[in-house]
Amino acid sequence: MKLLREPLLHFLLLGGALYAAWALAGTVADTDAARRVEIDAAELERLVGGWRRQWQRPPTAAELRGLVDARVREEVLYREALAVGLDRNDAVVRRRLVQKMEMLSQDLASLNDPTDVELRGFFDTRREDYRLPARIDFSHIYFNTDRRGAAAADDARAVLDALRAQSPVPTRAPELGDRFMLRYEFEGFSSSDARRGFGTRFAEQLFEFPRGWHGPIESGFGLHLVFVGARVEGRVPGYDEVRDTLVNDFNRDRVRRARDALYAGVAEGYDVVVDEASLAEIEILSDPD
Repeated sequence: MKLLREPLLHFLLLGGALYAAWALAGTVADTDAARRVEIDAAELERLVGGWRRQWQRPPTAAELRGLVDARVREEVLYREALAVGLDRNDAVVRRRLVQKMEMLSQDLASLNDPTDVELRGFFDTRREDYRLPARIDFSHIYFNTDRRGAAAADDARAVLDALRAQSPVPTRAPELGDRFMLRYEFEGFSSSDARRGFGTRFAEQLFEFPRGWHGPIESGFGLHLVFVGARVEGRVPGYDEVRDTLVNDFNRDRVRRARDALYAGVAEGYDVVVDEASLAEIEILSDPD
């Protein structure tokens, strides 16, 4: 029984199994070319270059021999793995090969930076994608609905009337409400900023208000009176303002189109058959409504 636990025996059994599987699979032609592993001058230069980049010096003779031996070992085991079909039905291998195919198109698509003519054409068809949002400055007075209950709205309206009656009208008065865990004043707030900070309903009402005190409006915290101050309207920026961003977006779009074109080209040679009946049954089970 001790013999069965010996690692050497395990390797011998594994090697025998791999050889038997290779013989049965018959996927690699038993020719001199198929069984030949050649390390030529170009491959030696690649090995030495990789060593230099990693260690900042050339390899010694012994180290170079070790690199060659490791490369031969890698190639032999790689070919044997392919011969016995170890690459089949392996999700990790499949994903890696798909990534390498897509990287081929990406490398080709990114050879040169776009010209200004290309960038301007790209920008002209997507101007709204680069629109700068409207922004406002505002301050607020907070009313805690947990503490004040139903009286919170009436309390807020009473404070609002008092603020509007003052001359000059103050632009901030947090002391007239309850203590708030965050800030009382905000500058250059966009609608998305307001949604993240106070919620959608608050943001929608806030950007409808003209300058001055308004409310009460509701957030996830409670009720607020808001003083809307300076406002900068949204606009589409000029080409020069967004040129750097356009370069990145253009290249990303070019890579996507190249990847799609690569797939479309190679897919023409395949006959794709989908079991539509089974697919429909699965869809019904997944989405009974």
